[in-house]
Amino acid sequence: MKLLKNKLVIGSLCILLGLLFSFVALPALFDGGQDTTVSAVRMKTPVQEGEQITAEMVEIVSVPEYLASSPLRDIASAVGQYANADLYAGDYLTAEKLSQELPKRSLLSAGEAKGKTVVSVTLPSLASGVSGRILPGDIVTVIAISQSTTNQTLGIDPETEQTVSFGAVIYPELEYIEVCMITASTGADAEVAASPEEDTENSLPVTVSFYATQEQAIRLAELEQQGVLHIAFVARGEAVTKYVSDAVLAGTEVD
Repeated sequence: MKLLKNKLVIGSLCILLGLLFSFVALPALFDGGQDTTVSAVRMKTPVQEGEQITAEMVEIVSVPEYLASSPLRDIASAVGQYANADLYAGDYLTAEKLSQELPKRSLLSAGEAKGKTVVSVTLPSLASGVSGRILPGDIVTVIAISQSTTNQTLGIDPETEQTVSFGAVIYPELEYIEVCMITASTGADAEVAASPEEDTENSLPVTVSFYATQEQAIRLAELEQQGVLHIAFVARGEAVTKYVSDAVLAGTEVD
C-alpha cells in the first residue's frame, strides 16, 4: 500500500513537473523570439515574377521576429522594385525577393502577359532616342514627324527627289507607351554610359521596341515606313503606373 501511494505521489509529481515545464520553461526558452516583434512588409496580393511592386500590393505588419527572416521594414523600400520570383499573399518581403531592375526572364514574353505585341522601330539619330538613356520599362511619348518623298524640278536637273516634312504631331495612342528593349546594330542590348571604361565603348541604340496594343502597333508601323519618330522621356520606376497601368508586368533578358 505504501508502495502504491509512493507511485501515486511520484506520478503526480511527474505530471506536475511536466505541466510546469510546458507552461513555464518552454515559453521562457522562446521568450526572446516570441515577445520581440518587428515591422515587416507583407504581400496582400499575389504577383508574378518580374511584376513591379506597387503600394496597393503590400502592407506593413508587426510580427514576432522569428517568423520573418530579415524582412523589409517599410513599404517605401519595396514599392517600385520588381519580384525576383512569383510571390503570394502573406509572403514577407526580403531584399533577396526583389530587384531594382527587371529580372532576367524574357522581355519579349512579357508582351503576352500584358496582352500586347512587341513592335520595333528605327531611331533616326542618337538624339531621337533620348541620347541612348532610355531603359526597358520606361514610359515615353513618341512624337511623329510625317514625311514623304516627292519628285520636283530643280534648276537644270529635270527631276530631283526631295523629302518633305509635314511637321510634328503626338498621336493620342502614342502619348504614353512602354519601352520593351533598346537594341544596337549588332542585335545586342544597347549600352550607353556617361563615362565608359577605357577597355569598353558605348553600344549605341539603333532600334527601340515597345509593348503595343494593336492600334499602337499599326501607328508605329506607319511611322517606320512613312515618317520619322522622336522619343520624349516621361517616367521610370514607381511613376510608370501613373501612365500605363500594366507597365512592367514581367520582363527580362531578350529572347
